[in-house]
Amino acid sequence: MKKILEFLAKNNRWAILLVVVLLLIGGGIFNLQRNKIKEWKQKHQTEVNLNAALNADMTVYQNKEQEWVAEKVTMQASLNQLFDKFSDLTASQQELVTRVKKLNKDNTVITAALIEANVKIDSLLLGQSDSGSVVVDTIGKKVNFNNLATADSTTKLIYDIDVNHILPAHVDVTPTMLIKNLDFPNKQLVVFDWKNDKKRGYPVSFSTTNTNPYYKTSNINSYAIPQLYKETLDPTGWQKVGIWFKKNGKIVGWVAGGVVVGAGGTYLLMQ
Repeated sequence: MKKILEFLAKNNRWAILLVVVLLLIGGGIFNLQRNKIKEWKQKHQTEVNLNAALNADMTVYQNKEQEWVAEKVTMQASLNQLFDKFSDLTASQQELVTRVKKLNKDNTVITAALIEANVKIDSLLLGQSDSGSVVVDTIGKKVNFNNLATADSTTKLIYDIDVNHILPAHVDVTPTMLIKNLDFPNKQLVVFDWKNDKKRGYPVSFSTTNTNPYYKTSNINSYAIPQLYKETLDPTGWQKVGIWFKKNGKIVGWVAGGVVVGAGGTYLLMQ
């Protein structure tokens, strides 16, 4: 390297400045290409995470407090991406995306979730006011109330209840059963967090926790804007350094260029 510099100094001092300029241009091109590669990888990772979320199943487990937790990976993408895949979405996912689009007309939605769960029953009369059936078993001394035969996707309540060790008071009168109040006290905790998966870029995960074991979450789907990244909101030490260089890249480049030019100029003056 020293011989090259001596050769350039003897023949043409401007050649050193040319080399410096070329180095600066080369460094800028390298940085531009690196950012493009990073952007491409991030876009590819977003697509992979979206497909994983669309095909993910809900997992149910008990936490340390013995509470039931339902968890599922969040759909993290732009609404345009989701509507491009609209025909591949489930009915619940389609409803969520449609609602988010409607809400976005008034304000930007950052995160949203659609939860399907059981609810409180109040003043339910079985045997007369509903479309269920009543089966009287006089031999077994049992009466069964159920609506299994008529239940479908629009049914708000599905039940199958046995009342044992009884007989009807009157043979020609259909038995009835009145549930005056059936309540399930419950506290629900809703959490969006980073799934501990470094290879997939820490995708967003959604979970809902119920304190009552009889309060069952049957399905959940959630949405988050694609700009949410762990390395931005909760970076590690090295990621903080990278973010600093990204924000101050131009300043660092000018300083580095100044150091190189100053060193080159000093070398020329000392010859």
